[in-house]
Amino acid sequence: MLRSEVPSLKNFEEAGSQLLERAVDPTRWGLMVRRVTVDNCCRVGRIQVCATVDVMPTLDTYLRVSFRGPGLSPMDAAEYLEKVLSPRFPFIPNVEWFVEIDARKWIHFSRRYTQPKMEA
Repeated sequence: MLRSEVPSLKNFEEAGSQLLERAVDPTRWGLMVRRVTVDNCCRVGRIQVCATVDVMPTLDTYLRVSFRGPGLSPMDAAEYLEKVLSPRFPFIPNVEWFVEIDARKWIHFSRRYTQPKMEA
């Protein structure tokens, strides 16, 4: 993805409002094939933000919000996560969020988005 293609936004709340609106639209859900696209990514200052709802092969869904930037620590990213979520979801730290850092230095926060299906 070219840097010029990624839209720049003023703050993390604005990023959350735009990205989460698109991410939670079921027509945009998919398997974890290509996570970062122009449609689900933006830039706030020097930090890239990405939001998706990933569908697992088991049909479980996970909301994933990811950050990448120079010198970004998981603690800084957690603060940005709270701001990104604030327009749409209440943020409760240390409850259900899983954190991982990949080889490309993206810091991913994920949690179950929909409840597991009921079985009789």
